[in-house]
Amino acid sequence: MADEYSILFLGVAGFAVFFVALAKAGFGGMIASLAMPLVAAFSDITTAISVLLPAYIVMDIILAWIYRKKVPYALLWPMAASGIVGVFIAALVFRSIVATYLAIFLGIMSFVIGVKFFLVRARQKAEVETTLDPSVRNWPRLIGLNGATGFTSFFLMGEAPIQMFLLPFRLAPQVYVALLIWFFFLVNIVKVPIAFAIGLVTIDSLWVSAMLLPIMPLGMFIGKRINQRIPKEPFYIVIHILLVILGIYLVSSTIAQMSAA
Repeated sequence: MADEYSILFLGVAGFAVFFVALAKAGFGGMIASLAMPLVAAFSDITTAISVLLPAYIVMDIILAWIYRKKVPYALLWPMAASGIVGVFIAALVFRSIVATYLAIFLGIMSFVIGVKFFLVRARQKAEVETTLDPSVRNWPRLIGLNGATGFTSFFLMGEAPIQMFLLPFRLAPQVYVALLIWFFFLVNIVKVPIAFAIGLVTIDSLWVSAMLLPIMPLGMFIGKRINQRIPKEPFYIVIHILLVILGIYLVSSTIAQMSAA
């Protein structure tokens, strides 16, 4: 095993896999974005991607099967196509992007989305916003936000743009989660040959990923139970609280890392 995979790193990566499994199964990902910068803090972004991406692929395959009957495929396909284009663009500029600035951008976006929800809710004291019709295609919005998600997810599993796209639809919790799971399932599959081609995933990193897989089922079980039991309104309140937490964490931790450098 490579020297960079210390016991501390493996412990943090194991927690991250459990955390992401719970977040994906329960909330479609949500604060799973915390996992990548957390693991990167104990190594670097390249090592974090190399270890977590294969684990995410296995997780996505299992959860995609579990949620397959809840997916509105007519909405999924254009979302996924846009995300895949974003992945290819990210691969082309991977060596030129400074992930720390991207993390700050995603953190600010997450925080603004979450805070806006509660401000509007407090002002209206009713439903948060007018619910958008998911059958109506606003193509610039669909392509832009989902393409941005594919791009940012290549570096940090960033979910803020897709949250901005999906939240106004006010979908049922299981449909909302199913869309996120299938979107990232399709997008992450595309990343695999790219990751091998540019040397992100190696034989050593695959062994480490395999070691982390036994932690996954417990997280998925707990997350699925949460999703089945939480009503729609509390579900969206929790989602936006998690967005605020994610935003604060990404911005504060990234600035701390930049200051320490």
